[in-house]
Amino acid sequence: MASAMDRIGQTVPLVPVDLEPELARPKSFLKILDADHYNWEADKFRKLFAMRFRVKVPALDQINMIFYPKPDQDAPIFLFFCLVTKRKVIAHLNVNCPFDDAEYRARWVDPLVAILGRYPEFDAPDRYPDWMVKYRRDCTIMGMFGQDRYDDIYQCGLDYLDYYMEQIAVSEPETDPEKLAHIRDFHARFVDDIRTQDKAQGMISKMIGKDKARRIFYEITT
Repeated sequence: MASAMDRIGQTVPLVPVDLEPELARPKSFLKILDADHYNWEADKFRKLFAMRFRVKVPALDQINMIFYPKPDQDAPIFLFFCLVTKRKVIAHLNVNCPFDDAEYRARWVDPLVAILGRYPEFDAPDRYPDWMVKYRRDCTIMGMFGQDRYDDIYQCGLDYLDYYMEQIAVSEPETDPEKLAHIRDFHARFVDDIRTQDKAQGMISKMIGKDKARRIFYEITT
């Protein structure tokens, strides 16, 4: 998380957002959970979200980051998720793209495919939930891997982020009314999916309570 935020801060200054303590660091039943949630504001972004999540039993260590461009930017929503268990690493890296034409893919997807090609193949059984399929692109990584792939996932995520931020730095606001409407609709659908389809909310609710988990997903994550 620190490496990612340092990289972003080199392109766009980050302004931390004050969060309610009970949502920023929620207390869990039986004190089995240690969680920290963060929001930042930045030029060209509506919100940058990050979360560090640790569970004592079973031993889990998770990081989740979602970066939401402002609705006048055609940039994808960047997502990085990594969960480390005792023996496995579950990872999800993706650029969630509002457009899928050839010109858009050439700028936002194909360079990440080239980066992905520098690494040994991330071969894992297809674990994509149905609601995520529409966001999948050729550069997407999603699956469960052995812990020996952790370093590759870590570095590939930072390589993706470096390219993404390079493009953010030179991006200009979209002005076409139809494209702006499409971007707004795409962001609204993505946010609704995270709020209503992501099963992590149900898992967290068992540790901190349903109402608090819902507030985190509605007020901080999205």
